[in-house]
Amino acid sequence: MGNKSDIELLQAIRSGDEGAFKHVFDSYWKRLYSVVIHLVGDEDQTKDILQNTFIIFWNNRNTIIISDSLWPYLIKIARNDVIDLFRKNKVRLEGAENLINDLQAYHTVEETIITRELQTLIDAEVIEMPRNMKLCFELSRREEKTIREIATELRLSEQTVKNNISEALRRLRHRINLT
Repeated sequence: MGNKSDIELLQAIRSGDEGAFKHVFDSYWKRLYSVVIHLVGDEDQTKDILQNTFIIFWNNRNTIIISDSLWPYLIKIARNDVIDLFRKNKVRLEGAENLINDLQAYHTVEETIITRELQTLIDAEVIEMPRNMKLCFELSRREEKTIREIATELRLSEQTVKNNISEALRRLRHRINLT
């Protein structure tokens, strides 16, 4: 069979000659393998594509038209399978990206709820604070004023302002840790 052309081999395969099919397989398998493995990068997927290529070749043996070589026909089948594989993987990747986006959106909603709950706890604790402590805390944290600015505005010593802010933070930490 080594001296038969691809056209003669195809005619023998059409007649059901499995030896001719084996000869075509042996002649083109390594070449196809090297092309597909280069594109796909995975041995198992490459072997699956090659198996499918030769199954399609066998199933379509009666309708194949070639002018000289089977190579263009076989490489076209393999290339189409590679493209299909890439499309499937792209769909999987897009599906995974959508899942990640959904999880991130859920995570953001959860964070928003937790933030609101914490803010409610903080606001409730600040309301219960003595007047000077509440003022020192709010001017420090919400208006971002310095200890000196707060002391001047409230006519308190800087040490009193520091003590009030420290105590306010201690109360808030205690309140948050209890819940």
